[in-house]
Amino acid sequence: MRRWNGWGDTSITYELPEAAVGYLQGLLPAGDQSPDAALDDVLQTIPESRLREHPLVEHEPLARLLHARGQSLPDWIALRSGAIEAFPDGVAFPDRAEQVRELLAFAESSGVSVIPFGG
Repeated sequence: MRRWNGWGDTSITYELPEAAVGYLQGLLPAGDQSPDAALDDVLQTIPESRLREHPLVEHEPLARLLHARGQSLPDWIALRSGAIEAFPDGVAFPDRAEQVRELLAFAESSGVSVIPFGG
């Protein structure tokens, strides 16, 4: 399973080779490593959704968290630290054109924005 707040598989830990550690220590100033935010702690910070119910829209906190940020370095830093300022109110996974049209009509009638996620 993909890490919720980083790249890679949760069952695999990548150890940095000693030579790489020495190289990076020579380039970067010494500092304290920030602890990773705990998934359960971040889930507790997600506010209630403001969206009305729709059969194609998920309001579950985990789905909203996993779609709160993208894949850029600033996004991963925010996820790793738990410093996420905003969460989507819902997440949809349409798989047919008519579902996309239905979701866009729902968004328009609700006065909300639709933000595509992924590739």
